[in-house]
Amino acid sequence: MVQAFGRRTPPLYPEDVMMMQTLLRDYCEDRRCENAGDEAQEAARELVYWFQIGVTKQSQLRELLYSRAWN
Repeated sequence: MVQAFGRRTPPLYPEDVMMMQTLLRDYCEDRRCENAGDEAQEAARELVYWFQIGVTKQSQLRELLYSRAWN
């Protein structure tokens, strides 16, 4: 199925979701933010966005996640 404007996003497989959950959990532990808090939710949205635009490697996602500005 072709999406709007011919742009395709990579599928999210269970192992991708688990990888992003691990990245987010580690991020929240390091930043001492609540897993269900605003900062964690925004970071999760960004992780999914980056994945959808083609950044699918764990190391690259971690680098992007940790480069976020401190709130």
